[in-house]
Amino acid sequence: MRIKFFNVLKKSIRKIKVNKPFKKNGFVIFQIDGLSYKAIKKALSLKLMPHLQKMIDSDDYSFGRYFMGVPSDTPSFQAGLLYGDNNDVPGFRWIEKETGREIIFKQPDSAGRVEELLAGKNPGLLTGGSSYVNLFSGGASRSTFTLSTFSIRYLFKRKVRNFDIFIVFIFHIFTFLKTFFYVFFEFLLEIWERIMDAVKKRKVRPEGFFPFARAMSNVIFKEIETFGAIMDISRGVPSIYLDYIGYDELSHHRGPYSLSALRTLKAIDRKIHHIYKEISNSERNYDFFIISDHGHTPSIPFSELNNGKKLKSVIEYCMQADDIKIFEFDTGYNIFFKQLFLYISDFFKRGTCNKILNKVFGRIESRKANEREKYDEKLSWERSKIVYIMNSGPMVNIYLSGKTSKVFVEEIERNFPKLIDMLANTPGIGFVIGMNGNAEVVAYDKNFKKFHNLSRFFSDNAKSCATVRNIMNNYKNDKERNDVFLSVERFCKFKNSGDIILFGEYDGDNVVNFENQMGAHGGIGGEQNIPFAVWQKSVSLDFRTVNNPCKIYEFLYNNYVK
Repeated sequence: MRIKFFNVLKKSIRKIKVNKPFKKNGFVIFQIDGLSYKAIKKALSLKLMPHLQKMIDSDDYSFGRYFMGVPSDTPSFQAGLLYGDNNDVPGFRWIEKETGREIIFKQPDSAGRVEELLAGKNPGLLTGGSSYVNLFSGGASRSTFTLSTFSIRYLFKRKVRNFDIFIVFIFHIFTFLKTFFYVFFEFLLEIWERIMDAVKKRKVRPEGFFPFARAMSNVIFKEIETFGAIMDISRGVPSIYLDYIGYDELSHHRGPYSLSALRTLKAIDRKIHHIYKEISNSERNYDFFIISDHGHTPSIPFSELNNGKKLKSVIEYCMQADDIKIFEFDTGYNIFFKQLFLYISDFFKRGTCNKILNKVFGRIESRKANEREKYDEKLSWERSKIVYIMNSGPMVNIYLSGKTSKVFVEEIERNFPKLIDMLANTPGIGFVIGMNGNAEVVAYDKNFKKFHNLSRFFSDNAKSCATVRNIMNNYKNDKERNDVFLSVERFCKFKNSGDIILFGEYDGDNVVNFENQMGAHGGIGGEQNIPFAVWQKSVSLDFRTVNNPCKIYEFLYNNYVK
């Protein structure tokens, strides 16, 4: 029985067909989520990443920084890298104005919906390959812990292997026991660090279930994706994309330069070494890319500057209208559990279970449906007065009901005369942008109480806006500063970006975060926009010229996939 079980697993793992002899080089992308160029240089100086340092010091690899514009987050980056198109991906969460649908990248359904739209435009970069712990599969034949293929709603519709590596990992007894020990150690380490945070009165993100999330991201995902990648490389799978998310989680929680966050890089460095060794011994030639998708800028929560008030309370005060419903997305961990119950419900409503549940709960469901219809009618996106606030770290998309297209700034000022001026003068808000009736991107100048064309605001009026001045001072030359301006302008023109877009204040060191986090990304300002890359000198792409991940897709697709 046991032999038969392992034969089934072995056959499952071999389902990714690998044609021999190998005509092309393969590639492995090793992504360290959220690690900025400045932060990795600090980690290298502290000798936390000796294996990576050895690669950089060799004659074979280049090391440099590149630019990631707005939004500086993983959905935009991976949409660009895996499908060559990150247009209209305006953050980590947003509203589709045409449908009123929430898109939230903690929810597999949202990632699945976005990936279906992306796949309809361009072929995926990972066709015939493997995706591990990513948001999108990129058309991979094996997709393990990848958000878009992990939803119950999509799981049974796709011919993608999600669990075979996971099952083999569990039955690889030494690796499994080692991982179990690491989980236990990581859990205790988080408890100890939490005690020390309290003793030393350090600021941390308040999250009750974080020890479990830390063990999952810092140990379980890391061990399984490394295990799977080594098996794939040994077989010659053409493309492999791994995302190591532990540093990003700790950076949000304690800050990008905290000992807690930097310490995760020591274990990630060992995984780089394991992958590098396997590539060196592989029958297939692989090009190895070690990159980050964005960085983290140290941040100050918006509520700290506004007497504990969230942005919703500020907007309620600005509008002072009883007939307007204002919603602000809940970024806490409870959203995870709400989704978990939804997926469990989905699972048990399939097939025979569906028939049984319909008979038992039919009347209850019917009653609930009627209630939902009444609720939906009240909150009709076009007819009701709704303001929806979608935070993405130090950037906020604000949506106003009444139109399924953009609401222009002239309309906003006419309907809510004090709103934009009061927001622009609220502590923690760096600047406010939108679009005017001529389809131009404009920014609000609070000194003159009027909107200016964005290019004028970023040049002539930079002296009057400290945030813009500090952002521009981060960059070395006019080309990089122009990339910043073009990125903000392009972002505002997305059909699903907000009617009003807020950017957190940036003082040259810290950025204001509209979520309660110690490290921020998603907007503009500081290290969040300056990720790093390590790549082989034999590769013709110079990452230092990259200002959009779509360029990486174009190079990889043309040289490895096409």
